[in-house]
Amino acid sequence: MTVAEELPDLESLRRPPLADNPCLRGMLAEKPIWKVRTGTGDEGWLVLGHAEIKQLLTDPRVARAHPNPAEAARLADNPVLDMIQTTAQGADPHEVHAFMRQLLVPFFTHRRMQALRPRIQQIVDDALDAMLAKPQPGDLWADFCLPVPLLVLGEMVGVPVDERERLAALLERLHHTGDAAGDVADLVGYLTDLVNRKRGDPGEDLISVIGPGLDDWVVASVITMLLFAGYDSVATQVANGVTRLLTRPDLRRQLVEDPSLVENAVEEMLRTSNVGGTWQPHYALADIEIAGVTIKAGDLVLPDFAMANHDPEVFDDPVTVDFHRKPNPHLTFATGAWHCIGAPLVRLELGLFIRTILTRVPTLRLTMTLEEILQPSDDDAWKLSGTIDRLPVAW
Repeated sequence: MTVAEELPDLESLRRPPLADNPCLRGMLAEKPIWKVRTGTGDEGWLVLGHAEIKQLLTDPRVARAHPNPAEAARLADNPVLDMIQTTAQGADPHEVHAFMRQLLVPFFTHRRMQALRPRIQQIVDDALDAMLAKPQPGDLWADFCLPVPLLVLGEMVGVPVDERERLAALLERLHHTGDAAGDVADLVGYLTDLVNRKRGDPGEDLISVIGPGLDDWVVASVITMLLFAGYDSVATQVANGVTRLLTRPDLRRQLVEDPSLVENAVEEMLRTSNVGGTWQPHYALADIEIAGVTIKAGDLVLPDFAMANHDPEVFDDPVTVDFHRKPNPHLTFATGAWHCIGAPLVRLELGLFIRTILTRVPTLRLTMTLEEILQPSDDDAWKLSGTIDRLPVAW
């Protein structure tokens, strides 16, 4: 009888947002790459080192999709991750990735984000007005951090205003129900119908622009992956960043006294939002020798961007949140061809959130301790989304 190799259990290495992760810090101090076992029981390579992640993500022998999806080791039972495999099946993974980036990058340029700034600011102000009109305490997560990114993405994608609550419900189900495959099918079904409707009434939104020449299902699948990644990542970064300020009066005071630090603060918040646990599945297309190990063709590769952001080889005193840190080469948005196309949007929204809250609600405070908040009402909420699921506040 063959005994399974004893490997670190990946799921046991997760920690709540804003919490330290001494276990992963210790592993990084020992070596930059570890073989681990995922939540599905599969084996993979956890990459913790900043230099090693950059090396792998600029290596053409690494891709987001496995050349034979049926044989791919999996990070988790997640139908959206499986969709990446299905979309790439039978095609060169790099060509599929390049095709998707070609479709989406023009909508996320710095120039386009700046053009959207006034509209995003209005959405932020309206959401804050609505929250402040309610009885105290309010929930900054449910009333502000969560709805604003959806409203922004909804406008960019082309979701009608009166259908955005439905879209929000579909996205929330991906994180909080047990029928993940059915939830994805419902979301893709809704978006496929929307794509079809937009063909008869096109606009300047993302669906209308990329739709011509593509099947409805392909457009809906691209939008599904964009929404799954973009909606959650923006809400997560905003919630974690605001929580950082509400639990660190010294950091908050720095920004009040010197608002010009906000852009630096955004980068440092992005660097320190989590300490390990932000994994995106990649696959080796050929054998790769790196850091004294051989990653075999077909192996699952899991760059840990959050842990790389705390690599002492790159960041002096990485535990300290330093709004004056420069340079700040964090990998929150990955790097190279894998650099997150939504990075300009995340930076813009986080900066606007911080400025708006500091100027409009200077007395904003949490009504629970951070320790209480990190014990979410849904025990698995932060494990799935990398964020908290409530932010009770008063003002």
